Amino acid sequence: MIRVLIDTNILVDFLARREPFYGPARSLMVFAAMGDYELWMSASQVTDLFYILSNGGARSSSEACKAALRGLRAIVHVAAPGEREVDAALTAPWEDFEDSLVCQTAIGLEAQAIVTRDGRDFTHSPIPVFDVDAFFGWMEHVHHVAYGEIRF
Repeated sequence: MIRVLIDTNILVDFLARREPFYGPARSLMVFAAMGDYELWMSASQVTDLFYILSNGGARSSSEACKAALRGLRAIVHVAAPGEREVDAALTAPWEDFEDSLVCQTAIGLEAQAIVTRDGRDFTHSPIPVFDVDAFFGWMEHVHHVAYGEIRF
């Protein structure tokens, strides 16, 4: 199975329905649910998502946020970065620690791709990095799975 680590920005786009990014993020989720590939996120991303989507943990937003995250879990798997990933991220030459930890988690998962809207933040990644459209192009070119005719 093709494993894909999805960056936090794509997850926020999907859960918060941020336009103009929601449509591509939704397509990524729909096709994962169909079984063409597995989407993964790190456990640390779950806490980041909760903080972002609940307005810093506001009590008034926390239940709705938890419900959204439970729905996301029906589609996206969670990997727990451990000592190896944290230590590698701490010593890597990345400017953004969060992105470095996302990449190290992808390496630990043996992911075949990382999907993000900020590819420039992953220039040190040994794993191919794509935006959503480029990911679908890669799936078609490398794995012979075409998505061009089905868009939501």
